[in-house]
Amino acid sequence: MSEVRLVLLDAESDLSGTCHGSTADRIIAALSAEPETIGELEAAFARFERPSNQRFLAWFRPEINDEPYDAGVVVIDLAARLIACDSTYSSASHRGSVDYQNGDCATKVRVHYRLPDDWRIIGDAWNWRPQAESRRRERLANPPLDARAVLYGQPLLEYIARECFCTFQDSQADNPLALANNSLTEDRDWHGLDDEGSVRTEPDRSTIRDIHARWLLDPRADLLGQAPREILLSRMTFIEKDLQDRELQWTTQGHCPPGLDPIMHAYRYGGFGRHEIVIYYYLVRSLLWSCRDSVAMLLAKPESKMMTVGDFLTTEVDRLEKSRDEWLNTPDPEYHGRTPHSIIDRERQRLPEGMSGEDAIIDHDCPLCQMMADGLSGPMFWHLDGCNMDWEFAFSFEATREEWEAGQRTWEDFNKKFEAEQAERETLGVKYPSSGYSDPNYVWERSFVAGQCDGMPLELRLFGIGSNLADLIVDLKHPTENRLMIDQLSRDFGNLREVARSKDLATSAALAEPVINRFCDTLAEAAAAREDIREKCDELSQRLHRFFEPPGERNECELGDDDIPF
Repeated sequence: MSEVRLVLLDAESDLSGTCHGSTADRIIAALSAEPETIGELEAAFARFERPSNQRFLAWFRPEINDEPYDAGVVVIDLAARLIACDSTYSSASHRGSVDYQNGDCATKVRVHYRLPDDWRIIGDAWNWRPQAESRRRERLANPPLDARAVLYGQPLLEYIARECFCTFQDSQADNPLALANNSLTEDRDWHGLDDEGSVRTEPDRSTIRDIHARWLLDPRADLLGQAPREILLSRMTFIEKDLQDRELQWTTQGHCPPGLDPIMHAYRYGGFGRHEIVIYYYLVRSLLWSCRDSVAMLLAKPESKMMTVGDFLTTEVDRLEKSRDEWLNTPDPEYHGRTPHSIIDRERQRLPEGMSGEDAIIDHDCPLCQMMADGLSGPMFWHLDGCNMDWEFAFSFEATREEWEAGQRTWEDFNKKFEAEQAERETLGVKYPSSGYSDPNYVWERSFVAGQCDGMPLELRLFGIGSNLADLIVDLKHPTENRLMIDQLSRDFGNLREVARSKDLATSAALAEPVINRFCDTLAEAAAAREDIREKCDELSQRLHRFFEPPGERNECELGDDDIPF
């Protein structure tokens, strides 16, 4: 018994027919894309089954036939966000995984999904209609809110212009030139944010933060009584998890899964993910500083005394609109050349920000970055975490102030404990090397590799060599950079990686000795040129000569289930 009756309904149409139970499972999984119509559901189904020339619902009839068939019946009402599943083949759930269908058969690739919390799942397929009607009425009474029209549109721009004009006009009434003298047109730092090295004064920074926080925290009638911050965070967790599922799918399938079409309901009215929240923070902060500069220039003119806030809004809102659009569509090197708009667009399409290992390299001189680039065949994923945002509650990702305060207490307790430990070490006169490693004879300052680890697998030994080499390369960049030596060490490490990862054991054995000898010769040249790194070069050469030794008896560095190799 593997066939089920499947009933699909949206606000304007309904279909029913029979299909394999696994197909019904994939259709339930497609609800993760938050479709509102049967057409959107078909498009989302492509996440879990390769589209064919024929619509997968082509044989369904335009009717509601909820009579059980074979294994049972599954009813999905998109308008009510209700699933009624009474089947011996499987049961519906808010999260799970299904086998990807490649068009010919089900594969062994498991694709994960999770549904929004507002989907209701019941097992009573005989009594689904009253519940569906009730939920439809409830949802109809609460039509979708286009929050972005408020958060990016005229309401935001008018708020910024009004608050900046009133606030900075009052604060600088006695000395308008002071505000003007602190207004420069060049970028002050990343995304126009103020920092310690800018010409911005602390009172200005504090004022900008306060205006920004009020915008986020104050409830608004055009947001149905909600504050912008509530809107921003309300769906963030769900969107993050959906994107994580798509990242895993991309990794296992080897290609990017299809995204949401911009005409779909979930794209137009869906929630905000973390990427958009972070970018929105920088956008608002940039517009605030820009508007503050406009006020400063205005106050430097004699005629400013006659200008009202309404006069200022007349010109400033249009200028801020142009500034907003320019900011969103300007490629940013911090985003690997992406524009803020493109990052927001991909997140709204539920498409991960994928890149190759080569693109993900931060420092081409770093041996571990080189290992990452050539050691991973699948995609890597790029994320924004908001680490440079202000730490006040208004700008945090905690949903409630209580959660934020609990997090602050955790940090305070950690800092107190750390400071107490440091004070106790000073009292006892305990001395450690500069990086804090407990062995006073340890030569490395920035990396640590457990001793006597020559019995480890080659890939882990390679990681250990790369860690110490990265430490050494940092030394070779200071006080003056020895580019020739750094490039030669990078080539030597590249040759070692190639030999260590060779599938041809005979070739690997034949090349091992000359590759290691050449690597050690370079280290000897570095030691001769820099006496201060001789000990590191000698220690790394010793490790290299033991690199290909076969594993021996269990030694002190062999790992248990909970151990960390480096």
